[in-house]
Amino acid sequence: MPDPLDALRLPIVPVDPRPEFAQVLERQIAGAPGIEVRPAATVRYFVHDLDEAVAFYRRHLDFEEEVPASPTFAMLSRGDLRLMLTVPGGPARSHVLPDGAVPEPGGWNRISLPVTDLEATVDALRQGGVTFRTGVVAGVGVRLALLQDPSGNPIELFERSRR
Repeated sequence: MPDPLDALRLPIVPVDPRPEFAQVLERQIAGAPGIEVRPAATVRYFVHDLDEAVAFYRRHLDFEEEVPASPTFAMLSRGDLRLMLTVPGGPARSHVLPDGAVPEPGGWNRISLPVTDLEATVDALRQGGVTFRTGVVAGVGVRLALLQDPSGNPIELFERSRR
C-alpha cells in the first residue's frame, strides 16, 4: 500500500554546493570549536528563469552562489541571508494549496537589504538596467526604494533616515 504522504515529499535532488560553503556547514554540523553558528534568514522566491535570476542577484546585489543552479533550484547568500530560487512546476508543483493556488513569482512579500548610500545605489542599479517599482521614499525611520528581479519579485533597499 503506498504511503499517502508520498504526494507531499519532494524528490531527492543531488546538489553540489560551493566548497567553502560546504566546509562551513560540515564544521557547524560537527560542532567544531571556534565555529560560530549564526542564525541565517532564508527566503524562497519563485522565478520564471533560474539562470537569469541567479545572474541578476549576483551581478546587481552582490549575492554569492552557494548551490549552483540545477534545472529548478539554486541557493544564493549575502551575509546572513540565504536566498533559495525555485522555478514553479518542478518539485514545487506538489505544493498546491487546497484552493488550487500554486507557487508563482511576484507578489508583495520581499527581502530588505541595507545599503549605506541609497541614492548612489539606486542610480547605479538603474544604469545597470534594473527595474524599480518606486523611487526613493521615506518610511518610518528609513528611506527606501523598491526594485524587482526579472521575475517581478520585489526587493527593498533601505538606509536609516538621516536626522
